[in-house]
Amino acid sequence: MNLEEASTKFRPVSLKALRRLVNDGLISVPLTEADQHTLSFLCQIWSSEWYVAQMNMTFKPDKRALMLAFPNFGKLERYILNSYLPDEFKKKSRVSIQEVSKRIREYFHIDYPDFKIKRIRQIAYNMLRSTRGETRKLFLALSALERKSGKKHPEKSVKNSN
Repeated sequence: MNLEEASTKFRPVSLKALRRLVNDGLISVPLTEADQHTLSFLCQIWSSEWYVAQMNMTFKPDKRALMLAFPNFGKLERYILNSYLPDEFKKKSRVSIQEVSKRIREYFHIDYPDFKIKRIRQIAYNMLRSTRGETRKLFLALSALERKSGKKHPEKSVKNSN
């Protein structure tokens, strides 16, 4: 079975996710019996809201909110977006595209195109403007909900009681 056939058979696992599984060496092309069995499990897990919610709980509230508001953003895009969004604990300041580009080269060892950084910066600025639409409202609602749920259910300590 090829990946295109698998993406229709094992919904909601997308073709993009299947390609990533192949690149990571978790499944092979063509799919073996074992690969198909693995994908059937993955399909069941991804189809269950309960399992998805449990997986999302492992992320910090702000990261969860960003992942839900911007599902197509990867780690690098979320990093760039966070560079332009104010944080409760850091002083507000403007960050240049060159500064973000420098940080990306330094920490991720990637030359990320300036025009893409500029596009993500504009998304952040649009979110910060009170007159902008749905993206800001969605992000703020998700952030507030995450903060509220985090206060109701504080993380339990995993320290040994010895």
